[in-house]
Amino acid sequence: MKSEYQSVLQAGIEKKYRVLEEEIMKDVVRRVRKAGKITSSADWQLQRYMVLGHSTEDVEAIVRQSVGNDWVETFRLYDEVIEQEYVRSKAIYEQVNAHFIPYEQNYELQQLTNALVQQSNDELFNITKSMGFMVDMGNGRRAFAPLSEIYNGYLDNAITMMASGAFDYNTLIRRVVREMTASGLRTVDYATGHSNRVDVAARRALLTGMGQLTGQISRMNGQMLGTDKYEVDWHPGARPEHAVWQGRVWTYQQLLDICGLGAGGGLLGWNCRHTYYPFIEGVSTRNYSDEWLEAMERKEARKIPFRGKEYNAYEATQKQRQMETAMRAQRESVQLLKDGGADRDEVMLARCKYQAQLDEYKEFSRKMKLPEQRERIYYDLRGRVAPYDKSVMRNFPKEMVDNANRDIKQYERYKSVLGKDAGSLANFGWTKYNDSKGWEYLKGLKSYLEKYPTSDKRYYDAGEKLKALGIKKGVVLPPVQKQAFILPEGKKDPCHIMNRMLERNITDDDVRAYMKNAKVMLSQWGGQRQRFISEEGMCVITKSGDEWIYKTVWSKSDYDEEADKIMEVLKSVGL
Repeated sequence: MKSEYQSVLQAGIEKKYRVLEEEIMKDVVRRVRKAGKITSSADWQLQRYMVLGHSTEDVEAIVRQSVGNDWVETFRLYDEVIEQEYVRSKAIYEQVNAHFIPYEQNYELQQLTNALVQQSNDELFNITKSMGFMVDMGNGRRAFAPLSEIYNGYLDNAITMMASGAFDYNTLIRRVVREMTASGLRTVDYATGHSNRVDVAARRALLTGMGQLTGQISRMNGQMLGTDKYEVDWHPGARPEHAVWQGRVWTYQQLLDICGLGAGGGLLGWNCRHTYYPFIEGVSTRNYSDEWLEAMERKEARKIPFRGKEYNAYEATQKQRQMETAMRAQRESVQLLKDGGADRDEVMLARCKYQAQLDEYKEFSRKMKLPEQRERIYYDLRGRVAPYDKSVMRNFPKEMVDNANRDIKQYERYKSVLGKDAGSLANFGWTKYNDSKGWEYLKGLKSYLEKYPTSDKRYYDAGEKLKALGIKKGVVLPPVQKQAFILPEGKKDPCHIMNRMLERNITDDDVRAYMKNAKVMLSQWGGQRQRFISEEGMCVITKSGDEWIYKTVWSKSDYDEEADKIMEVLKSVGL
């Protein structure tokens, strides 16, 4: 082994490799015992074990351990696996001796070691570059809080396992989340004040860390190949600021300046799924032509409607992530209700809500033509939560479950429009079946907000109260300023509003101030006529062609009994 690596290995990577080796050994033994043979996955892990500098004798020891040190059974497994087509290298099963690849000849291990060193800034700590549990000490100084050692220890071991290729990404996500939660960690707090659940933080850290590690290897490969150009890969649903540079060839300096390499929001930054590869001018061929990239950009910009909203490709993937986060939170709620000894019906309703979320997720993914990524939901290791488990369902009539699921879906639709005004699921259900007036109110509010999404509950309530008083002056809405004229163009004779202004001693500035300071706007005649109501006065405008014309006006001193009632209603709803 080269002398310059000695201190590095002693400082940290040697320990990480030992953890990796132990995990590979345990996983291979588990797989062979369970299947009674050397499976394809076990074979692949043994190949990675060899890359770490082990001999075929070491491999044989692992296989023998899985069958209770039975030599006959060991050789039977060897004979069997050699006959299988999935075996990557028959040599490791044919040579039961001390054959191994020395570090000086083991280019793959050298490359991984160098990348780990570079990614750790020669500290061999915090390989994923996670800032979790980092405390701001002031004056630009930051230090890791004690819990960060636990957090980063889990992540660093996981990133080493992932980089070795011996374990897949989702398996490691589940393992890290299980290890962290078992040690008492539930959330990760950052120096910025931001906080994330452990599962979200771990996934982001591993995704980002692996991407940055791959980037270190690509950079080293480019230097060895003598090229300063790199092609950035392409993936669907990229965030807008990444879409402009993905799939193209850049110099390394342009990766820094244009693609934001090294910055949190740039290439290989937070949650970035891009990477880059060496590109040799005159030898390499681009994977993505400019014409293809332009066509894909147009395709991904198209919006697809769903439940009253439209989503382009990026927006759809973000909605998917939100839905997955909501389902993980709901799975936790079900578990907490069960652990807390909640009423069986309450637990059932929580499970039904989760089932409704799953159904909505499936439908949304189908409509957006996106693959479902349920592994993002299930890596909390909580097992089955949906209500269609016979052991849970045997005491509940199917009709009851169907009705509950139907109500849950309806509640989710109402909540997407009404937000907190929809109330809790329990209150929603009680209102629907026990309060006819309350139910009509909720239906009316939902219909109003779907038609006027820029409004809110206060304006709807004001409209309902005015109707109850017999004052029907139009739909109550938030005021929207208009450019309106007092005297229509081409008209010289005094018109109605000018007569009213003279009678009531109202100036031009007063008229415009009534609109500017209006509390509400009453929309009439399908929006062609609008009344603006303020504390100082009211004005009415009408549409004439493409222009708005002031029609009439009142000052506060001219308010009649009806106007006074309108003002009282507005005040009662907080307007």
